[in-house]
Amino acid sequence: MGEYIYLTPDILERIDRHLNKFPFPQQAIIPSLHDILDKYRDIPDQAVFELADYLKVPPSDIEGIVSFYDMFRHKKNARNHIRICRNLPCHLGKYQLLLEKIKNLTGADIGKNSPDGKWYIELVECIGSCAIAPAFLINDDLYDGSKIVSEEDLKKILSRYE
Repeated sequence: MGEYIYLTPDILERIDRHLNKFPFPQQAIIPSLHDILDKYRDIPDQAVFELADYLKVPPSDIEGIVSFYDMFRHKKNARNHIRICRNLPCHLGKYQLLLEKIKNLTGADIGKNSPDGKWYIELVECIGSCAIAPAFLINDDLYDGSKIVSEEDLKKILSRYE
């Protein structure tokens, strides 16, 4: 391939650092996908082929990772990505009530951007924070849903991302 559209010089520099850490190029796939996601807010289809070419791995290796993990996605999401855990502890912690409050305040729905493009809501199976169920993430920031007792509490948190 040679010339890349999505693998810009700054991303290539980070990918090279990942390659220097690991003995096999496959081990650099996930950190490289994070770099692409950070820059573009999604994983463009073309970026999969460019990364495969650069790492000298089959595109199916990369696509398998993108399609398996919730954190990677092909469609462009809103500026802020809200992930709400729905696993058993969060279910028992009434994540549905938290979800309804978030939907009301953002105008977004599950799997859809808000009309203003600021918010995207996704239900996920686990974010590894059962002790604070119902747990949720805004971008990479973790929140304790059990401490959200009113929409005003949630408004304060959401206002940090405006």
